[in-house]
Amino acid sequence: MNARPETRPMGIVLDMSFEDYHAVDAFSASGMKHLARSPWHWRNRVEMKQTRAMLCGSLVHCAQLEPHALAERYVIVPEDAPRRPSVSQWKAKNPSADSQAAMDWWRMFEASNTKRAIVPADDYATTQKQLQAIKDCAELAEAFSTGHSEVSMFWVDPETGVYCKARPDHIRRKADGRVQMLDLKSMADDTPAGVQRALGRLGLYRQEAHYRRGYQVITGQPVDDFVFAVVSSVPPILATPYRLVDDALQQGLEEVADLLREFAQCQRSGVWPAYAPDQRLIDLPAWCKTVGEVEVEFEQ
Repeated sequence: MNARPETRPMGIVLDMSFEDYHAVDAFSASGMKHLARSPWHWRNRVEMKQTRAMLCGSLVHCAQLEPHALAERYVIVPEDAPRRPSVSQWKAKNPSADSQAAMDWWRMFEASNTKRAIVPADDYATTQKQLQAIKDCAELAEAFSTGHSEVSMFWVDPETGVYCKARPDHIRRKADGRVQMLDLKSMADDTPAGVQRALGRLGLYRQEAHYRRGYQVITGQPVDDFVFAVVSSVPPILATPYRLVDDALQQGLEEVADLLREFAQCQRSGVWPAYAPDQRLIDLPAWCKTVGEVEVEFEQ
C-alpha cells in the first residue's frame, strides 16, 4: 500500500489497540467486502455510521474479549436516568419543567462522556445475558478460557506481494497442539438458516479464508479449527458454535486468491474499475420470470 515497508508491522502482534491496527493501510477482510463489489467501491469506501445493533455487537466483543477496557470505552446510562428527550422536545420553544430537567441532565451526561460510547441500560443487560450464554456453552466457555483475544496479524501475500492484515477475535492452542481460531458474532437471527444467510451476505466465509491464509503464512502452521461463536442479540439468548463445511471454505479460499490478484493488478495499473460491461446487461430474477406456456391445437 502507501506505507514504506520498514514502517509496516509484520507477524503476530499482541495487545495492539484497535485504533493502531485500523490505522495500518493493508488489505483486510473488511476491505474485501467492498472489493468483491468492485475495485471502484474499494477505492471509494467510506466509514459506516454506527447503528445501535453495531454498538451492541462491539459492546459484547469488548465485554467478552477485552473486559479490562469496558469502562474506558463505554458508559452505561443509569437506570434512574430521565428518559432521553424526543426530537420535538429538544426543539420546543417552551418545554415543560420536566422536559427541561431531562434535557439538562442529558446535556451534562453527554458532555461528561464525550470519549465513551453511551449504552442504554437495557442493552447492557442484554450484553450480560450474552456473556452468561457463552459461559453456559461448555465448548465456547473452554475455547475462550485460554489463548489470546484481539490478535493483530500482518503479512505479505507470497503470490501477489500484497500487504495484508487481519484481527481474529481469539486464537488458542489446544491441549493436543492444534490451533483454534474463534470469531464472535452477535446476531438477531442465530438460527442455522440465519447464520447461513449472514455467511453469504457479509462474506464471512471469505473472512475465515483470509484469517486462515494469514496465520499459515506467518507461522507455517494451519488453523486446525475455525469456529463462529454466534450469540443471540435478542431474547431468548443462546450461544452456539458454528463451523463452515469444507466446500464453503474452499470457495472462500479461491475467492480470496482471486480478489488478491485483482487487487494487485489494480495497484500496478492504477485503474480501479467499477462494474464490468458484461455485468450491465440485466435479466429478471428467477422468481420474477413467467413460465412459458405451450399452446396445443387439437383437430376436431
